[in-house]
Amino acid sequence: MFTVRVLGCWGAYPAPGEATSGYLLEIDGDRILVDCGSGVLSKLFEVCPIEDLRAVILSHHHYDHAADLGVLFHAVLLARLSGTRTRSLPIFMPEAEGKILEDLQEEPLIDLHIIGDRDQVRIGGNEGLNAGEPLTVEFRRTKHPIPCFGMVIRHEGHTLAYSADSAFSPDLIDLARAADLFICEASLYNHQADVAISAGHCTAGQAGEAARLAGARRLALTHFPQYGNLRDLREQAHSTFGKKVEMASVRAVWTV
Repeated sequence: MFTVRVLGCWGAYPAPGEATSGYLLEIDGDRILVDCGSGVLSKLFEVCPIEDLRAVILSHHHYDHAADLGVLFHAVLLARLSGTRTRSLPIFMPEAEGKILEDLQEEPLIDLHIIGDRDQVRIGGNEGLNAGEPLTVEFRRTKHPIPCFGMVIRHEGHTLAYSADSAFSPDLIDLARAADLFICEASLYNHQADVAISAGHCTAGQAGEAARLAGARRLALTHFPQYGNLRDLREQAHSTFGKKVEMASVRAVWTV
């Protein structure tokens, strides 16, 4: 079993004092950051310093999932210069270009890996702090305007599915297949279904439908809009999922 700690759960931009997409996986003493949106590092540092991170995984390069990547670079740089971090930090992410890519490639402690559809990586395990079983991450291309990868994360028989950003599609259902926990974006309300298709996002009802068709045991909504009543998102997802729906919140912790 492992835990998922929510560091940020907003889409587009964060609510005051909060953050956009960011999640901390904690497995056998290893800590793995999934997505690094606006404000995420501030929330991460409430839990652990940069020295404790085992790896970073980025689903895509939209700012609400990647805005703090440059801040992460500076944290690693300063940790190296101060001697508080000496081991490399693997970062798994889609292809990028520009200044951020140059910075990441120039930092000696950052070990950059470019991911693609159906790629798999193993993190931790025998090299982890407590020498447990490795965690396996499989990347799945989602339906989104830029290259974006959802994740199927497995550890000792337990499965976490993470939609990242995605419109409703057969691939999204397959990603969530039989997941113990499916963390799915709910960027839009049901009446915005037409907008969702072109924007590459899910309505809450579509998130619930994907979870039901996939046979997911649990559904947690995330990537919230800054308008409307978020309780409506839960109700709309429940109407299609047919079971209890959980809602992400900063500092929430789920066990998988």
